[in-house]
Amino acid sequence: MTTLLWGVDAAAAENCQSLRERSAGQQVISIHCGGAPSATVDADGRLWAAFVQDKHVYVTRSDDNGVTYTTPVRVNSEPEDTEYNGENRPKILVAEDGTVLLSWTTKTSPNFTGEIRFTRSTDAGKTFEPPRTMNDDGLMTGHRFDSLFLTASGKLYLTWIDKRDLDASAARGETYPGAAIYYTISDDLGASFTPNFRVSHNSCECCRIAMAPHGDDEVAILWRQIYDEHIRDHAIAVLGAQGEVSGLTRATVDDWFIDACPHHGPTMVQAAQPGQYHISWFSDGNLHSGIHYGRHDMATGTTENIIQVDGTPGAGHPFLARDDNTLYMVWKGFDGMASQLQLMRSQDDGATWSAPQTLYNTERASDHPLLVTAPHGVFLSWSSEEFGYLFTEIGSDEKQ
Repeated sequence: MTTLLWGVDAAAAENCQSLRERSAGQQVISIHCGGAPSATVDADGRLWAAFVQDKHVYVTRSDDNGVTYTTPVRVNSEPEDTEYNGENRPKILVAEDGTVLLSWTTKTSPNFTGEIRFTRSTDAGKTFEPPRTMNDDGLMTGHRFDSLFLTASGKLYLTWIDKRDLDASAARGETYPGAAIYYTISDDLGASFTPNFRVSHNSCECCRIAMAPHGDDEVAILWRQIYDEHIRDHAIAVLGAQGEVSGLTRATVDDWFIDACPHHGPTMVQAAQPGQYHISWFSDGNLHSGIHYGRHDMATGTTENIIQVDGTPGAGHPFLARDDNTLYMVWKGFDGMASQLQLMRSQDDGATWSAPQTLYNTERASDHPLLVTAPHGVFLSWSSEEFGYLFTEIGSDEKQ
């Protein structure tokens, strides 16, 4: 039996164990108990979060920056084998008119197949439309690791990793390293979408795709790409609203020779200089190893100012955010006993960085850290067994 605890998702209930103890050991539907939460902040400063529990996607809202939450709303009426892990989780956005937008990946077999799912709410999150499948090939193959982005002009981009071309190559007896990147666009906040467009062949099979704005209508994306059949570095490109792909180039040259998927996707935000992007990524290559940062210039196709952020074993999963003149980076480190949630700041567009600051330590299970930029600051979105779900303002050095 599932128990919904109305109004008890407060700071006093610091983790799922606390909630279950208060519910006499019965299961609780809560952001503190669900898997792989994602968060966004709407134009009015309200926090919205999506998470997975019991094969359902749920959405909840907080009007006090994560101190209390509304009753979770079940998004998909029928249970789905929804992916919920650090690199593959539901994505949530809220448009200026209040439309709530959601995407996720549903597994369709144990063999790494799946479908890209989408739904929306036009009544402030009270109800959601029946989920739709966004990959239009109709194949029982890999469609996974979706990313969702809404441009300033209101165009909704949905990207994912897709294996339809791998299957077609195999049918012809041809080799095809990895998978491919595909996307679709909506001009009406998810009421309808274009056909699927291919971005690139030979992507890595299981790393998240980073997205950032490129002008008012387009997006830049950064993903792990396979070069020379065995090297897994990163590529970058600009996606247009009519299916056009431009500026596709190699963004990192680490020379990571590996015939496996690292499950370590990149992160990216716009820089102050037009056409430039702050990027961070993990590699175990011959040229670069560990977490690195760099600034990529779309005009020249080069990544410069590369620094090693953390080269210690166990460090990974960086995430970037930019607010006014401050650039933030969080990642997970490891000291041999505990995971350490680390933070660095830059006040000069990535030229120099502060010393790492440890925000949390935990020896128990924890998710990858995410950053959410809100009208009133930058917030850490992070879930762990010890602390539950945290939505905490990280601020600047001056605020600490």
